[in-house]
Amino acid sequence: MFIARLAILAVGVTAVLPVAASFAAEQAQRSEGEDLYRRGQYPEAIAWWTEHAAQGDIESARRLGIEYMDGKYGVVQRDYEKARKYHLQAAMGGERRSMMDLGTIHENGMGVPQDLIEAARWYEWSAKYGFGPAQYNFAIMLETGEAGRTDLVEAYMWYELAAIYSAEVLPETKGNLDNPPADSAMGMLAARLTPIQRAEARTRTKKFVALTGPLPPSENR
Repeated sequence: MFIARLAILAVGVTAVLPVAASFAAEQAQRSEGEDLYRRGQYPEAIAWWTEHAAQGDIESARRLGIEYMDGKYGVVQRDYEKARKYHLQAAMGGERRSMMDLGTIHENGMGVPQDLIEAARWYEWSAKYGFGPAQYNFAIMLETGEAGRTDLVEAYMWYELAAIYSAEVLPETKGNLDNPPADSAMGMLAARLTPIQRAEARTRTKKFVALTGPLPPSENR
């Protein structure tokens, strides 16, 4: 069974389902760099973000990660090495969207060898920080074993959390947690679990509290 995973950005990668713009965009505070970008002054915006990322600004690092990952015509040339560098900086500061993008980078071999275990590591961190798309991706990888281990109860917990955190994007949210659509990833897994397993997953869902703050220094790799 193949279930397409989610990605924040549509960057021309096959087998990755882009997230709707309304879901992917978490509004950041407007900065001078953002204003420059909105006015089409792309070199100036990149320069502003580069300067402020060097000073430790997480949002500037995230924006640079996005732009180097996208490589939009007329903005900046695609550079996956720089994209990973800046997303890593932002992720270490606790930016869950950059954690998600690092998962996408490693899953699809964008400038690095494809590594599903490393992808799962970053999806898991983003999931723990409460990001719905990453929760969904990590659930799939736990269900299929691509995370390096298989845990159906934990996978179901993450599907439930993704349905809660992901609003209108996932098919799971068209029903309710007790009766997910039969053709959804969560619904198909529900049919494989016993009532006791589903109850255990629900208990874990209720106990979940999203992490905040920087990642441990040991994750900077």
